[in-house]
This record gives sequence, C-alpha cells and structure tokens, in this order.
Amino acid sequence: MPRRPALPESARHLTLRINGQAVAADTSSSRFFLSSDHALRLNVVRADDPDGEGLTIIIDRFPIQTGSYTFQEILSGRNRDASYRYGAVAAYSKSCAQNTGSVVITGVNAERHWLRGTYRCQVCEAGRGGRRFLLEGEFQYPVEKE
Repeated sequence: MPRRPALPESARHLTLRINGQAVAADTSSSRFFLSSDHALRLNVVRADDPDGEGLTIIIDRFPIQTGSYTFQEILSGRNRDASYRYGAVAAYSKSCAQNTGSVVITGVNAERHWLRGTYRCQVCEAGRGGRRFLLEGEFQYPVEKE
C-alpha cells in the first residue's frame, strides 16, 4: 500500500464529497472558526458557489484535542449539528430520522493553529420525502478565532 506524502505544515487541504461524488471545495472561502466559548464551526464552501453557505458543522464545547465528535450526542446537551445550503437546497442534520455523523480530529497544531481530520454527516431536506445528502471529506485547515 503506497504511503501518502506528509503535508507541509502550512498546507490547506480540504475535500468534499456529496453522496460519494467529489465536489471541489473553495479553500479561500471556506473557514474554520473557534469561538471564545470553544464552539468549533467548520464552514466548507463549494468552489462553484464561493459566495454560498455550503456545509456548516457546529461542535459545541470543543476541547481542542484529537478525538471523535459524533452527532448522536446532540441529545446529551452538546450542540453538534450540520446544515447545507446550495441554491434552492436547504438540508439539516436535525431533519434526518437518524442524526448520524462525526468529525474525527486526528491532528492538532496549536502553534500554527490548524486541525487535521475527517468529517461525515447526513443532512436531510425538511418535510416528508425530502432528499438525503451524505457529505464527507478530509481536511488539514487553519482555525481562526471568532
């Protein structure tokens, strides 16, 4: 199995797949924010819609450490959810019968302020018969203070 080369310390790497189909992410419009109350917000914007909202994932009380942060825990009082907007499509993880998804942080560089990991979530259009979208990808991305 070939090894992937290590990414440079300053690399911006961000991928997005929707229902398995690769969609180019806009690395200049996408942003990862950490608020003063430790809410982590990942905002992944599509390259074909740089002014759009794209995918937003929120993890409340993020401890800034490696680990898996799952959406099933949304019922425990921690806010972990996802939303997706593109054109006329608006879909939310809370609209799905099973609120599945996770963000797995595999690397934290506090000195250079970036995170490495993967994300995966299911979002659904509200209402009966709404479409489901599985959004997933990987990242090594800078985190900004919000």
